[in-house]
Amino acid sequence: MAWIRLPRFRRAVNVFNPKLFESLSLAAFLAWVGLGSDALSSSAYGPPEIYYALKGHEYLAVFLAIGIPVSVFIISAGYKQVIALFPDGGGGYHTASTLLGPKAGLVSGSALIVDYVLTAAISVASGTETLLSSLPSYWYSERILMDVAILLFLIFINLRGMKESIKILLPIFMAFVATHIIMLGFGLVSHVGDIPTIAHNTVAGAQHDSQLYGWIFIAALVMRAFSLGGGTYTGLEAVANGVHIMREPRIQTGQRTMTLLATSLSLVAGSLIFLYLMYHVHEHQGQTLNAVLYSAITSDWTIAGIHFGPTATVITLVTEGLLLYIAANTGIITAPIVMANMAVDRWLPERFSYLSDRFVSRNGILLVGFAAVVILLATGGHVSILVVLYSINVFITFTLTMAGLSRHWFTQRHHEPRWKGRLTISVLGFIVTASILAITIFEKFDAGGWFTLLVTLIVVVLGYLIYRHYKSIRKITAELDETMLDVVPEHLEPGPNLPLDPRGATAVFFVSRFDGLGLHTLLTAHRMVGGFVKNYVFLLAGIVGQGEFKGIKALEDLKVYVEAEANQYMAFCRNEGMAATWFATYSTDRILAMEELADVAIRYFPQSIFFAGRVIDNRSKGPFHGLLHDEVSFIVQDRLQHDGFSMMIVPVHVHGIPSQPPRIELPISMSPDMELVQQEDVDKEGSKAAAQASSPAKADPTVETGPDAPPR
Repeated sequence: MAWIRLPRFRRAVNVFNPKLFESLSLAAFLAWVGLGSDALSSSAYGPPEIYYALKGHEYLAVFLAIGIPVSVFIISAGYKQVIALFPDGGGGYHTASTLLGPKAGLVSGSALIVDYVLTAAISVASGTETLLSSLPSYWYSERILMDVAILLFLIFINLRGMKESIKILLPIFMAFVATHIIMLGFGLVSHVGDIPTIAHNTVAGAQHDSQLYGWIFIAALVMRAFSLGGGTYTGLEAVANGVHIMREPRIQTGQRTMTLLATSLSLVAGSLIFLYLMYHVHEHQGQTLNAVLYSAITSDWTIAGIHFGPTATVITLVTEGLLLYIAANTGIITAPIVMANMAVDRWLPERFSYLSDRFVSRNGILLVGFAAVVILLATGGHVSILVVLYSINVFITFTLTMAGLSRHWFTQRHHEPRWKGRLTISVLGFIVTASILAITIFEKFDAGGWFTLLVTLIVVVLGYLIYRHYKSIRKITAELDETMLDVVPEHLEPGPNLPLDPRGATAVFFVSRFDGLGLHTLLTAHRMVGGFVKNYVFLLAGIVGQGEFKGIKALEDLKVYVEAEANQYMAFCRNEGMAATWFATYSTDRILAMEELADVAIRYFPQSIFFAGRVIDNRSKGPFHGLLHDEVSFIVQDRLQHDGFSMMIVPVHVHGIPSQPPRIELPISMSPDMELVQQEDVDKEGSKAAAQASSPAKADPTVETGPDAPPR
């Protein structure tokens, strides 16, 4: 919240530093680590859920071991199109907003926010359970404390910056990759001779079930297994959503990252499902299916007569559990990006689009992190409960994204030579994702999936109400602009450059753009202090939020815009004969920018009096007004007053000042000899003075009035 001043790890950096984006952006490898861990970590619960759904018909795992990689590459191919179309990031939210309409974007963004919060919660809970499975049972009762501690740690490292958080967790990711390459590779190679037998059993099982139940039953069973293992796909969206933080050229880096993610996910998930069948793995009490598999693979691992299979299994499971924590970090990284994009479009409070001095959305990180803590506390950290709530929402976004791409390529069929291939991929992706979404809702609705959909609906409704509020504010400010800008000449030309008096009284104005609010504040202040003020100074802060932090070009555009607005104020003042100038700065922190601008004004003009405008609309004032508007002027006013400078916040009542006088409840004492001039007395005095000024001089008997009289 804007009124909570969190300690800074360092001061805000220069946003025009040419090396800034290079130092903060992610190469394909780091992007794979930071954004792909969610997908890879799903190997802890996605493939096992798929295999459990085939109970009694495990031979179908062969089709799923092939189908999972195929579907992953279909969806990732669709998202490569998203990366090419929207290199500034936004993923499924921007795709749905642009290609299907703003309301579809609201649904997609809301579903993603809820999904990422659940990702953080379930990943931490699952990781803790995996790690505690190798410890004494009494540790299990302390898992919720460990969950909360891990989430607080992830919140802290993400507040320090995205790249820093990824580098901290990089060794865990690489340990997971190394152990699983060895484990899964050895398992496949050592039993490669069983493939002909598995193929024969698969054909025989399919023939038997088709005769007994029919092919529709087999297809339905496969689709149900696909849907129950939907958590396997959840990390694919993160890459397209975060492409704006990747190193130039962004499109190539983003697509390379997507290829790395799709390949690694397909290999891990497909290999696990095939190995379950190859090693005839069955569920054991107190062990995950992966733990049973790894124990079977390492059962005869010995070196110099020393059996180290159990140790290898434990190491592999530990890396798997720790990777789940990185997956939770992915949710905490990417959800604030979605929230920032939605805030730019006014579906969420504008404060969520602000970046901290580490160029992360601090408000979004805090909200997502603590929302995950609340979910863990509410569910007791039980993965069995969380998994029911999980994986529905990401397929809402997948489906809307593929629908938007399909519509886009169909409408571009006369302009895009390769539209047929791209449309085919989009339609296939839509069929896959829509089918999984429908089956997932059907399977999980009664078990608790309805709660996820209800929460998503609440987020959608809140987003719509927030948008309506901002829309009403825009309408009010547009009316104010139309009224106040009438005083500005149509072709405003600056007058001569008037010298400024640094020792004279100076009126200093905090403004954001050349608009009705700024002009009203200027004219009100001029009416109040124009008699003794010698200089007029305008302070403009270009705030670098999620919408602007997308490259040097966007920052240069922001700079041009701010300077153009400032020059209009200076031209207006000089045209009216007032000496004026302006100062501007650019920062991620609005309060810091305003404070530093005030320091500059005081350095050049020590006799400064500060002014800021504030729109007052009693009809839109509600209990959540403080959440939707940051009101930073009051914070800066308090700081300036503490330093001995005056600042007045000028109210602009867009619907007039309330006509009803305030009620006085307390007894009031006053001076006994106070005398008020009555309005009728003022009117009489005014009328008498007017009559005397307009009446002709009366004839004076002592004055000559003849023709020879001298003129009076």
